[in-house]
Amino acid sequence: MSRTSGRLRRVDSWMRRPLGRWGRLTLLVAMLSAPWVLFFDPIAPFAGAHIPRDPLAISRVYSDDFAFVAASRDLSRTIGNLFVPHITHIVPAWRALTWFLVTCAGSLERVPEVLAVASYGILVATMGLVGRFVARETANEVAGAAAAVATGTTSLMLASATWYSAGQPLWASFAAVAALWYAQDWRRSRSRAALGLCMASTACAGWFWTIGHLAGPVSALYLWVDGRRWCRWAAAAPIAATTLAVGLSLGLGAGRMDSRVGFHGRTAAEAARPVAGLLHTMQAIPESLVLGNLGLAAETTPGQGALLTTGLVALWASRRLRRGGPAACNPLEIAGGALMVGSYLVEWTMRGYLDYQYLRTINAHMLVPWYHVAPQVGWVLFVAGWWSGPRTVDSTRRPSRPPVRLSRGAAMGVLGFSAVLVTLNRPRVEGLWIASTPPMTASEAARFPIPELQRMRANALMLDRAGHQRRHLRRLDLAEKAARSMGIGLDAVHVAFGRVDAPELPDDYDAADLLDLPERGKVVDPARVRQALGRYLFLEPPPRPAWLEPGEAWPPASPRDGAEARDAGGR
Repeated sequence: MSRTSGRLRRVDSWMRRPLGRWGRLTLLVAMLSAPWVLFFDPIAPFAGAHIPRDPLAISRVYSDDFAFVAASRDLSRTIGNLFVPHITHIVPAWRALTWFLVTCAGSLERVPEVLAVASYGILVATMGLVGRFVARETANEVAGAAAAVATGTTSLMLASATWYSAGQPLWASFAAVAALWYAQDWRRSRSRAALGLCMASTACAGWFWTIGHLAGPVSALYLWVDGRRWCRWAAAAPIAATTLAVGLSLGLGAGRMDSRVGFHGRTAAEAARPVAGLLHTMQAIPESLVLGNLGLAAETTPGQGALLTTGLVALWASRRLRRGGPAACNPLEIAGGALMVGSYLVEWTMRGYLDYQYLRTINAHMLVPWYHVAPQVGWVLFVAGWWSGPRTVDSTRRPSRPPVRLSRGAAMGVLGFSAVLVTLNRPRVEGLWIASTPPMTASEAARFPIPELQRMRANALMLDRAGHQRRHLRRLDLAEKAARSMGIGLDAVHVAFGRVDAPELPDDYDAADLLDLPERGKVVDPARVRQALGRYLFLEPPPRPAWLEPGEAWPPASPRDGAEARDAGGR
């Protein structure tokens, strides 16, 4: 018995030791790799699925990506389009970012890979910033690490981490958390530079995606809840930055906005349904933020959603009332709750004309999967603040409890938490990947009867799709070089070819606009232009899987086609 007790004491002593530098680095890499394992299944070749889902190999330009890349092919075109609305969004920061990434790519053929790296990179950056912000706010490194893992290791982030244009709310959320980070610096040091950076981050958040304009009110609320006079005065700064950003956007771009495109033929006033927005919000919180983060695909009625959300609010309020009432709420949970609820209320109010069944994430044909990104970040901040308890700092805003450092045992707990989230969310992610490919034909249904085989089929089709598009992009690069040598511009290409099609290209867009050519160039006979560029500007038939039976139509008609056609107009 004494020998066993001695071993347990040694194990306990080892687990309590602080995590060293290399241990921290290893933990960080493992935490930030968890979404990679969840989304891209790098262990598939070792588990029997011999067709890997390599994010760079399967990446492609899709839907709104075409519009943003075309509008940002060079610096002059980017500047001219900075405040041009895209559907109902005026996003100059996003257009500038797209120009930077396209410039880094160097060619259209490499654009999908660069956008794929940026999409996963901003997820990692957001996870890291959320973790650091929570750790500093709560004086608890374990809470920060858990918050970082919870932010990204969820099926709710799949679309934004794998599709560039769906990542707009993720970039906006990163900027919103950055605004909170600098507001936190102001609370700690009263640094004017920090307050200025808070204002800049606030403006950028809204210029990445419209819902990012909530960064101003959320940061102001975070500072106001602090209670000190100079913090409450500073709360006006992010509000002022948001007002300026919104004013510039509307002043320079609102005149060219047609909301009927974004709201399926309705004006913004006709689309807005506040009551439906509230009910949708109360359904989304338990469905997506609670059960969805556990990988569960639940569907509630409006009444069930209202009851579950009311119960959650009552539970939170009862805990706070026992500990001093509203004054006990800490800035972290208030800011997180405001970002979560505010994002959902705005998003669902403007989509209130649609039944929630067309909006929920568990629907494989979902119209707006990115609507859950900002609420997810807010949810993590809210839960971290709620869990940390009331007011983690005293009247001088120094930690009121000893800081909690990462120990070896805590690091193992964080790794275990990552593994649990990956395991819980994997079936849902796999289902969404499989559902993103064309439906199976009759012969395929017999050939791929089980999920493992269907996953291999999906991976193979993704590779074929990406390769098909890369060949077209490579030809567009060659067409661009040939056009430049002739001195012609986009006007000559449009006259000679009309609309140029490409794989994944929505009907509203023209692949010729992707060419880095001036709007107007030399006047050249259209027949000569067709002779020079015709070998490049044609649509190659989609690749036909080798396993299909002769005579089977490909691609088969898909019920998703209607929903995907609406994506370009449903942001």
